[in-house]
Amino acid sequence: MIYLIFSSQSKMAQSALQTLLKKDYPERDECNFVSFDLGVTPVNELAKECDQLPLGYEKKAVVGENAAFLAKSRTKYKYQKDDGPEALLAYLQNPNPAIDLYLLLYSDEPDLSSPLVKAIKQNGEIKQVKQLTPDQWPTFIRNYFEKRGTSIAPDAVRELYNRTGGDYANFINESQKLLAYAGGTPIDLKIVATMVSPKLDDDAFHLSNALTRGDIESALRIYRDLKVHSVEEITLINLLAGQFRYMDMVRFLDAKGLDSAQIAREIGGSPMRADITVRNLYRIKEASLLRIQEQLYQLDYEILSGHQDPEFAFQLFLANFAL
Repeated sequence: MIYLIFSSQSKMAQSALQTLLKKDYPERDECNFVSFDLGVTPVNELAKECDQLPLGYEKKAVVGENAAFLAKSRTKYKYQKDDGPEALLAYLQNPNPAIDLYLLLYSDEPDLSSPLVKAIKQNGEIKQVKQLTPDQWPTFIRNYFEKRGTSIAPDAVRELYNRTGGDYANFINESQKLLAYAGGTPIDLKIVATMVSPKLDDDAFHLSNALTRGDIESALRIYRDLKVHSVEEITLINLLAGQFRYMDMVRFLDAKGLDSAQIAREIGGSPMRADITVRNLYRIKEASLLRIQEQLYQLDYEILSGHQDPEFAFQLFLANFAL
């Protein structure tokens, strides 16, 4: 069987993978389970492994994480030297029944026009791991802690959701800290307020403000503080891109003559945030906003495709930031 599992949040895709593996491969070892990071390992190596029969088992699981070459993208994927999709395509068109291939794509959408994706659709299954809606999060949070033998108060549930902002990876990181701290005792609002860092949107707002002021030192300090809380660079890139899109919308409405309160009502957020953004926009040209968003898109692509180390690439972006 062939599975393509995709989600913009890598932890959600990985969680879906683990659910499938626990059911089909409860006991795994080097003879019936192989995993590749396709941001590092050539695609040809994955295809070669799929042609190898399992030793001592009827079936074998082969996992290919970070399959960025399957994503819908404005730019053509760059394979490593002497690598390409041909061998994998040949396998996908004629899969081995003794092999279960799991491909993980950390993106909102696969490229449905790709011959690889078409072959997967014909001979396997494409599974989208949808993000939870705001209405689904409270029940999910309660169930998550109950399954781990800990109860959590309703106001603590709301605060945890507000502070993690609907980011699954951030929620998992913070929940692990809460479980370790509580040690099986009930989790209340005070524990959440003490242990969980504030909502990432606020940090992204402060980070973008530091960048637009030209205060690179403060921007790097905010980033390093966030790293202490295990915030992923891809999450920060998406949040920063959202901040600069917000700036673009504020610029448009400000040019139409709306004041800060009217802008806030039109696109959301507080009047204070809109007012700060309007003042920051005096330093920024429209072309610069578009250029920064394109840089963030390229940075996201380079990291997800495995061409850049996330921490190094993001710090380099901050250090070289210019309007």
